[in-house]
Amino acid sequence: MMITSCATIGSSIQEPITMTMARSKGALALLLLSSLLSSSHAAATTLVDSTGSLNKASSLPPTTFKDGSSGVVALLTSPGTTGSLFPPTATVVVDGSILKAPGASLEESTGLARGIGAAAAGTLADAVVLGGVTMGDIESGLAGTRHGRTLAELFSSVLQSKKSGTASTLIIAVEETSGASSSVDADSIQESIEEIFDGVAALVLGVNDEALGGYFNVEVTVVKSSEDVTKVMDQAAKVATTSKSSSSVMGSKPFSTAFSEIYSTLSSSPDYADPTPVAEAILACNDAYSRAFGMSRAKIASWKHRASRGLLVDKFGMNADSLLQRTLDLFDRDTMSAAGLPAAGEQRLVIRQRLQQRMEKTLKDLFDVQMGILEKKTLKKFNHSLLKKLSKDGLDSAQFFEDNATALRTALFAFETSAALLEIPSLSLTKSNAVRDVTGKLNNALMTFPDSPAAKIKAMKKVQQTVSKKKKPSEGSIDLALDVVAMIRPDGFGNLQGFAGYQLGPHSVTVGVHNDADDPQVIAQFGGVRPPFIRVQPKLKLDVEL
Repeated sequence: MMITSCATIGSSIQEPITMTMARSKGALALLLLSSLLSSSHAAATTLVDSTGSLNKASSLPPTTFKDGSSGVVALLTSPGTTGSLFPPTATVVVDGSILKAPGASLEESTGLARGIGAAAAGTLADAVVLGGVTMGDIESGLAGTRHGRTLAELFSSVLQSKKSGTASTLIIAVEETSGASSSVDADSIQESIEEIFDGVAALVLGVNDEALGGYFNVEVTVVKSSEDVTKVMDQAAKVATTSKSSSSVMGSKPFSTAFSEIYSTLSSSPDYADPTPVAEAILACNDAYSRAFGMSRAKIASWKHRASRGLLVDKFGMNADSLLQRTLDLFDRDTMSAAGLPAAGEQRLVIRQRLQQRMEKTLKDLFDVQMGILEKKTLKKFNHSLLKKLSKDGLDSAQFFEDNATALRTALFAFETSAALLEIPSLSLTKSNAVRDVTGKLNNALMTFPDSPAAKIKAMKKVQQTVSKKKKPSEGSIDLALDVVAMIRPDGFGNLQGFAGYQLGPHSVTVGVHNDADDPQVIAQFGGVRPPFIRVQPKLKLDVEL
């Protein structure tokens, strides 16, 4: 009984002794970790004090972080996490190869509370450890927490520093209390971090083609004790030793100089702490751009098709101006909410200007094409009218040029009337330059017409008709004559034209060749179909004299 009792007593005494030793070991481990992460005041160097002021006097030996023995590890603590396994800090300090910096806060938006100290430290680091992340932060979404703000500032800093191609390691240390059974979805955390990065990239660079993998390799780990924290820091130090991505930012500069430049840049740069709404607004602007231009694409395509066939668009100027206004109004309506956000509002104006420039260029090209079509039609009609007048008055008439001045004014007036319907005053697309050019071309066509092939053939035909004309008999007679006119129109665009004639007594044959069967204007004259290859027009003359 006594032995059992002693044994019982001995057992009772042994249990508290074991518990006391366990507590002592845990306290000793926590003390060693705190000593490792906090650094002694004698060895640590303060880069930024608690007020956010950069310590100008602080400097590091030139070989710091460059002796090849170890890389740079940045520990971003969370001042807002109570009882965090990662001891928080209120200043940015450097001790050996470890940079400690406080993360962002949701209550304040200036100085270190904005997260710029953590961003500057993370930019120069080969491995970044984000501590103080709780299960509650994961469940609510990192983007809306203080950690999301810290990551946003970090991403904006590396994007501005162009730290790409040498990806650092970003370790998200999720703290979980002992005995908790909650599981951590690493893929969900990765997606949340990528969304934050995409939002910041859209704000900083104005584009959305940067990938998080070019800057950071994200790893998610769960820490439950101080021993886990030690393992995380050892893992970060090992990765940093092999990475050396900090050299791509520092170059040949001392660490203190590189840190001061980055910190000063972040202090004067815009706040990208809450990028999600802004990024969504910018993406909405891009969607509105595609939707607005897509709405106008169908109408523009029909106009281009009509112009390609050598036809004018009815009331093009008025319809084009209306289409441009409707397109911009649709974009403004769909992006009205983005105008209220400072960064998104500026990007919205850039996207709107790009849409307007694209529309204006398309409409200007259509305007120029149609002006060319109208000019070609005007010159063709004018030459045809001169040819008709030549058959009546003759080429040698002294009044030829004076009489055809009226035809020139008529052609010019018709051109101005049609060109007025193509004008888009809002884009400064007017008819003035085209009218001036056509006036010169009409005058040149009038002056050179007597020497043109068509005029010479017409004059030659008239001379032949005069020479071969028979003298009328004195007695009554009935004469029959047959004139055959044939026109051959092979494939081509009107660059070959010729006429030939033959007369046998009162009969005559005239054959013309003009390779304009593929000319859009000729096809338009025939109602959209090609002209016949050969056209023969016989004419029977009956001359009765009593």
